[in-house]
Amino acid sequence: MKTNRTITRAFCVELQQELSIVAARREYFSQELPRARFNFLCSSEPCRALGVKITGVRYDVKPQEHPTFVAAHYRANPNYEHHADCEWVDEAVETAVGQEAESEAESELRKVKRKLDDYIDVFEPTINDRVKSGPPRGTPDDAAPEKTEDIALPVETMKAKQDKQNRTSNLERLVDSFRQAQASLTKEELALLTLRIPGQGEVSLRAYFRHIKFAQLNDERRVLYGGGLVERYGTGFKFKFFDRLQGKLVTLYVSPSQMQAYRSSRYLSELLSHADEVRFFTVFALGKLVASPSGKSVSVEIEDLRHLAIVLGPSKDAEETSSKGPAI
Repeated sequence: MKTNRTITRAFCVELQQELSIVAARREYFSQELPRARFNFLCSSEPCRALGVKITGVRYDVKPQEHPTFVAAHYRANPNYEHHADCEWVDEAVETAVGQEAESEAESELRKVKRKLDDYIDVFEPTINDRVKSGPPRGTPDDAAPEKTEDIALPVETMKAKQDKQNRTSNLERLVDSFRQAQASLTKEELALLTLRIPGQGEVSLRAYFRHIKFAQLNDERRVLYGGGLVERYGTGFKFKFFDRLQGKLVTLYVSPSQMQAYRSSRYLSELLSHADEVRFFTVFALGKLVASPSGKSVSVEIEDLRHLAIVLGPSKDAEETSSKGPAI
């Protein structure tokens, strides 16, 4: 059978685990050179038994600002038929019977979500507490300590979970979804999207992301983001935002020891290695703003590097990079 649901997870043959496309990208760029592309099978066990392949698109391309945004995503391989019990096959999805029960608002929201490759319904930011407490198996996007945050669902619950909510604790995955929504939806469509945060309730997706120039001190309930430049301190770095808050410089510092302890530090270092080739970086951080003791500057503090996502800015032109090497 052919799939009729958006495929948001696939089984990576080389890593022997299920991954979202964002986790696949992180794992790909965490490899030493020369990097090898991954092979993916369908996340449903009946399909894997049949050798049903899935195609990973643009997971081998670093996240970067482009005039035309194309999201990394999975797609069904047209050469393979999926098992009838596949979680990405549901004959009821497109039927008139199922849609008759929808209100006009529900129908409009469903159509907007279908425009996105990986729409997130629920974001669970408290990854540290959950990892330490030893989560039960089968929770989407959970992770073992310092492992990628996307694992398999039990076969008997896969369809039920997919029917209800798409959830993650992976900030970078949420950022990709937000960036695609900004690039591909109208303002009216973007306003329809909501996000449920355990402990906070439901907020609009747009409101959950706050540009640094509109942020407030000690605000811990939003993803702060903005453009700026990076200074390296060994393996660590300091990010300086272009925009100031109440006239004060805003920075985010990551120490060498933090980078050393972070499993995906090679991925972050790979992104930061392009500092001379891009006009700027955009940083997304789930943290809080804290004034310096002198009161002359403000820092963004994060508890875990999994609460940080970095996007490359546009490449510099040939003249700007002539003394630095080729642009990406």
